[in-house]
Order: sequence, then structure tokens, then C-alpha cells
Amino acid sequence: MNTLDSNVPVRLSRFVHFVDFGKDTTAIYNALSQAVVYVPESVSAIIKTIGGKTLDEMTCKHFHGYETEAREFLQQLWHLRMLLEEGEDELVEVDLLKEMLEIPQITILYLILTDICNIGCKYCFFEGGIPEGHEFSMMSFETAKQGVDLFARSLNQDLLADSTEGPRIILYGGEALLNWDVGKQVLEYIEECISLGELPENTGITLNTNGILITPEIAATLAKHNVSVAISVDGPKEVHDLMRVDHLGKGTFDRVMHGLRTARQTGCNVSACCTIDEHNLDILPAVTTWLVKELDVQGFGFNTLLECNARRIERPLPYSHAVASALIESFKIARKHGVYEDRFMRKVNAFVEGNFYFSDCGGCGMQIVMSPEGYIGTCHAYCGTKEYFVRYDPAIDPNQHPFWREWRRRSPINMEGCYDCIALANCGGGCPHNAALVAGSIWEKDTSFCPHATEAVRFLIEDLYRIRSESQPSS
Repeated sequence: MNTLDSNVPVRLSRFVHFVDFGKDTTAIYNALSQAVVYVPESVSAIIKTIGGKTLDEMTCKHFHGYETEAREFLQQLWHLRMLLEEGEDELVEVDLLKEMLEIPQITILYLILTDICNIGCKYCFFEGGIPEGHEFSMMSFETAKQGVDLFARSLNQDLLADSTEGPRIILYGGEALLNWDVGKQVLEYIEECISLGELPENTGITLNTNGILITPEIAATLAKHNVSVAISVDGPKEVHDLMRVDHLGKGTFDRVMHGLRTARQTGCNVSACCTIDEHNLDILPAVTTWLVKELDVQGFGFNTLLECNARRIERPLPYSHAVASALIESFKIARKHGVYEDRFMRKVNAFVEGNFYFSDCGGCGMQIVMSPEGYIGTCHAYCGTKEYFVRYDPAIDPNQHPFWREWRRRSPINMEGCYDCIALANCGGGCPHNAALVAGSIWEKDTSFCPHATEAVRFLIEDLYRIRSESQPSS
């Protein structure tokens, strides 16, 4: 049916939200599909009263003299699933989205080459999640090889064939370069797997590092294997050194910059990772400007604080609201300079494409984490406790294992408490590990993430209106 019968009573979808942002304009937004329509406030006031009325009743009562235009507009709202027939079950669309979470989605492998680190950042969730008495270790090449082989077997080839992005292998720690001998062997083995067709040609590799141990020889090997090098840096020296310190409490900025320059001069693709805490939260736009202009990065990503047993986030909601505002301002700066900031661009891409953004974290059933001792799990935050981890077994299939299946289903579309939120399709659900630590279960909301999600959507709705308005020729 291409058109709605004008004599059929209609109602608003439960997923419709009205966003007023001045200029006598209201956005009507479908939080399930991310479709948006902009109307005068007077029109939105009429649409809000539509429940139980037919299109003919609405046009005759409220749009006298503009009946044709009004019917076309109401038909548009119906096509966008903002208006539904009275009694229609719109949860059918929800069920279709839920079914997508039953499809194997593993595309990421974390190889935790070691859980030892050569510095002691004050906010580290990974080290902060390791329990007392834990025996730190280095991954053997045999264990790393098992991880790569399992990853290759777990990939959904049909899914990858329909995607422009390939799978990704991340070398992680602790500090991954403390185990460089194995790291180097892994890179050679990944290349061999690609040449044999066991991994796709577009398999990407990332090294997450603090950068201190990068030498010209290491950088040359990383460049040879096209490894993307993500270096942690929180801002200029006086900012970075407040939190990113060594085990003697000394700042690490100068050593990090030396490693970064070495990697860049050797031809590595270098990006920055910046963690947001009290040391840089209030000046985040200035830090963004520094990253773009002074550090001259072409891509970077912000990391928000994650809960850990060793250090809990003080006043999480005020922190989250401040982060939400700071990320928006920082995105504006990055966009102006044509630089990609990963965290906010996830929101932008989902909004522009109109796709339901199921998960904001690869831990939601999309990754395999291989611990140094040979355990595999869903989330590297649990590497210390081994919760949601099992001992490696060549017969295991993560796609069918209860841990991965549960984590894959953990999405706002499977959390009815999220259905009335404007950020439903754009959120991704935040961090399950955060939710478990704070509220006792990965199935609870990560409430610290909610302000970022909702404020991001409201900004995107208003920003799109501004962009469209500016592109209109002046009369």
C-alpha cells in the first residue's frame, strides 16, 4: 500500500519525539529509524493532537485552504512511520531489528600481548580491574597464533562480503610493546594468513600503545605491515603529565612525543587516543585544537572514563553531562579542520545513514579477546577476573557460545526501558561493564552514557537543520 486511506484513524508512533529549538521550528523525529522532519511550531502542535483522528478530519479541521499540502505532509509522516494506523503493532519492526542480533557479527580480535604496563596512568580501567594476587604474564606466540586462527574461523564471510570495512586485529595491553618479540611474529603470521586466504585482504591491524617504547626498528616493522598506531596522549605536556605518569609518578609526555615522532617519521599511520578526566574535561575544546593544530593528527578518538574496582567515577552524572557538552564542541572543531574524531563520528554516521546503531562497543558480541594466559572472552575489562572468559579450546565457536550470544543481544533494542528515549537508535547502549559494576548486571542501563547519547542526538537534529537552512538559496 503506497498511500494511507484518508478515512483510517491514525496515531503517533511511540518512537516519535518533538524537539523544539527556537526559530519557530520543531523537529519531528523517529527514534527508531532516525528519520527527521522540520515543521513550524504551530504545525507540530497540531500533529501532537492527531491520536484517533483520520487524515481527512485533521486536514479539514486544522488546514483549511491547504488541504492538498496537508494530506501530502501527513502521508509523508506515515511513510516515515511517524504516523501509524490506529491499532497497528509497531513492535513488529522492533522484532525485525532484534533478529539481526542473532546473526554472527565477530569482526574484532584483541590480542592482549601482556597485562603488564610500563607506566601507571591514574585512571586505567584495565589495570584497575586486575584483582590482588593476579600473576602477570606475557603471551606466547603459540597462544597468539591460536587467537588469530580462532578469529579467522569465527568470521562471518557473508557479512564481510557486504561490508566496506574488513575485520580488525588489535594488539593491546598493558603495554603491548613490552612483548614486542611476539608482536612481531604475530604481524608476520597475520600476513601469512592473508596470503593464504585464511583472513581477508582488507584485515586491518591496530597497535594501542603509550608510545614510549617505539624505536626506529619497531616503527619500521609496524609501517611494513601497515599497522595503524594509536598512541595515548591527553593534551599538552602540562595536561598529559597530570594523569599519565610512570611508576615513579613522573610525567611521560616527553617520552610519548619521542615515540610518536619516531613512528610518524618512519611512515606509520599515527592517531591519538585521549582519555577525558578532570585534568582535561574543562578544556577539552582547547585540547582538541592542540591535537589538530600542534600535534597535527588526522584522526583521533576520545575515551570516556570507565568504571573499575580500583577507582570509581566520582559524581558520574555531572561528569557525563560535562563530557557530552565538551564532545559536541570538540566535534565542531575537528569537523572544521577536516579531522576525524572517532567517538562522536559514530553518532554522526549512524544518524546520517539512518541505521540502527546496535552497540557502541565491540564487546557486545563482536569481538574475541585473547588473554596472555590463553583464555578467550568478550570484554578486555574482565581480563583480570576472567568473568565472561573461558579457557581456549580449538573446538569452541564464540558465535554460538552463551557468553557471546548474550553480549550480542545486549543492545537498547532488547532493553524496553530504552524504548522511550530519543537516542534509542543512535545510542549503542554504552558500556555493559560499567552497567554491571554500577547496577549489578550488563543488562542494566549504563546511565553514565545516557547524557552523551541524548545530547548528541539533539545536537545532530538541530545541526542538520542549520546545515539545510544555510544551503538554501536566499530569497
